[in-house]
Amino acid sequence: MLDLDEQALIEESKKHCEVFLQKEQRSLATFTRDPSLMYIPDPKLERFLLDPSKGVLYLPLQSFLDGKLDDNQIMWHIYYELSLYSDWKKQTKKYLNRKKDWQKEIDHMTSYILDRIKKEGLEEDCAYQPKIISNYARKEILDLLHLLDKQISFLRVLQMCPIYRDKENFEGIVSYMKQTGKTIESISQMPRHRAFANSLLIIELYKRVPTIEGCDENPFNRKVFNQSFFNFIHYQLVRQINNEQGIIERDPFIRSFIFPIFEQLWKEEIDEMVFYKSEGQKKEQVGGSENPFEQSKADEISDSLESTQEEEKKILQEMLDKQEQISWNVQNTIQGKVDLVPYGISETDQQLFQFYSNKMKMEREQMRQFWKKLIGDAKKEVSVKRGDQIKGKLNVGSFINSYPDFVEAEKKGNYKNIPIFNRYLLEPQTDRLPERIEISFVIDNSGSMNASKIEVARKALAVTLLSIDDFNQYLKSNAEQLNQKVEILSETWFFGSKYYNVKEFNDKNVKEKEKSDIIRSIVKLNATDGATDDASCLREIYDRITSKQDSELKKGKQKKIIFEITDGASSCPGSAKEAVQELLSKNVEIYAFQMGKSNNTNEKIFNFIWNEGYKEPHGIMIGEQIERLPKELLKAVGKNMQSVFDNY
Repeated sequence: MLDLDEQALIEESKKHCEVFLQKEQRSLATFTRDPSLMYIPDPKLERFLLDPSKGVLYLPLQSFLDGKLDDNQIMWHIYYELSLYSDWKKQTKKYLNRKKDWQKEIDHMTSYILDRIKKEGLEEDCAYQPKIISNYARKEILDLLHLLDKQISFLRVLQMCPIYRDKENFEGIVSYMKQTGKTIESISQMPRHRAFANSLLIIELYKRVPTIEGCDENPFNRKVFNQSFFNFIHYQLVRQINNEQGIIERDPFIRSFIFPIFEQLWKEEIDEMVFYKSEGQKKEQVGGSENPFEQSKADEISDSLESTQEEEKKILQEMLDKQEQISWNVQNTIQGKVDLVPYGISETDQQLFQFYSNKMKMEREQMRQFWKKLIGDAKKEVSVKRGDQIKGKLNVGSFINSYPDFVEAEKKGNYKNIPIFNRYLLEPQTDRLPERIEISFVIDNSGSMNASKIEVARKALAVTLLSIDDFNQYLKSNAEQLNQKVEILSETWFFGSKYYNVKEFNDKNVKEKEKSDIIRSIVKLNATDGATDDASCLREIYDRITSKQDSELKKGKQKKIIFEITDGASSCPGSAKEAVQELLSKNVEIYAFQMGKSNNTNEKIFNFIWNEGYKEPHGIMIGEQIERLPKELLKAVGKNMQSVFDNY
């Protein structure tokens, strides 16, 4: 706990920092190209924290105090942290897709290493499997790009803010870099290719070319267009900065002039490696690393004030989410889409929903591909026998029945004219699918649903409801090819001490209401409904099955599926089990997912309701691995739809 004097110092420093930042607002806006970005000192932080969704950079005040940094030094750190910010905003996807853009180089190095492993006869060794090698190659290349991004950050600050070229200020920067491990001596401890990658910034700092151990010729002694290699790289990067060029121009430049040397040094190391079987003795490498394909921690900066590579990736993803949210709002405005406020959905609700929608984009796209394949398979024609013909594959039954005619015809030499061969035609399948498929989601909204459970339940519900909507659209657009109309509808129920229908089956094709109900299902999930009475909710769904629907369920003209999500045991286990049994007797498919930590009693109750006494279990225990819920729910929905389309 801080004493009063220390607390007072922090408060005083915080006020000073806020006033100082206010004065520098114009300079910061010019540098970042974003006048709306706010700067807030936080005494609890050890490093910078950029929150794109709020448009705030949180500053590590305590680190500034511990380092006894003056205003110029603080500003340098802010500039250095935000140096690529303007390019991040312009080329967010490009930064996030670097792995894909550099996949050719990653694959090439992976193949090179695997060939070397094969020569050693170790291709079956678990330590040298393709996935391990591919991950290693990817990390080495992405680390190179990250290092070069940091060099660009360093150079951009010097170009945009000449004050830091002054001897005193520059020495302060060098002092900080030394503290983070950026020294000439550190190069000697690194493998050649990493030493080369780190040397570019080292030379900028110390104006000296370090020795790279193991190199017959220092790569920095090379000439490019009659210039020394380093000078050429330096001036080209500075030129790109001054021309406000970013990753679009930088990465092709790296690929052409820097990566080939990096790759050459890397290959030399691979060629010199000594490989050992992973069983019985340690894996060793010339150079002293315990594992040749494990990232050394020696060259990683752990105590810098700036964001790490992983933190930057998270920032970029949040920036992309925000951009897509803005794009979505603009698109709605341009297209004149109906305001959802009359349906009880506020702008805040829409934004929260969009957040979860963005988070689950990848899973939704995977389901889209699944739906397309499922419908494509359903559209396939079947071979149908239509009588016999005079050529083709022999029909044994027809041959036996026509044998007397065959004997007679053979005598005359014209037996080939007898219709004893199969005749098949390709005909589309018709009326084999249910006309209506209903899916009900029964969601626990009781008080025991904490923040993490609500978060994962919202994700699961958002991606599943949207995926069902996608599937329904595909079904409508392919009705002619399927030779029948099929519609899939969803509803959502919440239960706690009471139950209520949040989203209704929308069979009137009112898009605004459907979207509003989907959004409501997500944002209204907030753990405010007391106990865990799922029995009453399941009973209500059972009571809503009409005699007509009951008949059509039996005939297969309709399909009804229920998915329950709960974090605990039912408050009324006997009634809940009875409701499940009655629903099953009506040909309703029903399943439950239990998530979160559970005790033995709750597990017994859950199994009693959902698994005991049935031919097949209907309950799935997810347990503490709650992040599995979206995947498991999507899998269950997909499996049931697959079953519908395969069995009809």
